[in-house]
Amino acid sequence: MNPYDKAHELARAIRASGEFQELKRTLEQAEQDQTGSKLLDRFRQLQMEYQQLQMKGEEPPRETVRELDDLLQKIGEKAELRRVLEAENRFGTLMGDINRIVTEPVEEFYKSRWKK
Repeated sequence: MNPYDKAHELARAIRASGEFQELKRTLEQAEQDQTGSKLLDRFRQLQMEYQQLQMKGEEPPRETVRELDDLLQKIGEKAELRRVLEAENRFGTLMGDINRIVTEPVEEFYKSRWKK
């Protein structure tokens, strides 16, 4: 069994999955609305900045937190944008589960080595 072949097979399965197809569909619909698309872009930009600060152990500025809250509220008011976030969440869960499954053999290997 060639792991590279299986990886390509997995990539095809991900592309064909309902979660990925729903994400594509909702994003394409949301991109039809320039205002909504800009809201999502700004939300993602601030979200990334926020996460980077947290990973460094720094507290995000209050203005950033307020703007994120405001954007999240505006996104929540627009059904097509809310569906994008929901689809991203479901796709993220799928990818997290796949990552956990794929990395399990390596984790088990190292755990068994540490017990000795």
